[in-house]
Amino acid sequence: MISLATLRRWPVASNDQAVRNARAAATECSRLRVERAEVEQYLARIASSTQEEAAEAVASGG
Repeated sequence: MISLATLRRWPVASNDQAVRNARAAATECSRLRVERAEVEQYLARIASSTQEEAAEAVASGG
């Protein structure tokens, strides 16, 4: 049988777990946003350097 004390503590414990879950989810979302931004910057640098190399090749006749 469930005690009255357990029933009284349940909402607090449930809320605490919900807060922990929300913090973990927010942290993971932030980490993914940062990772996505880093990948976009990396790809932009590669595209830029590839375009510069192509322009140099055209300018030098190669």
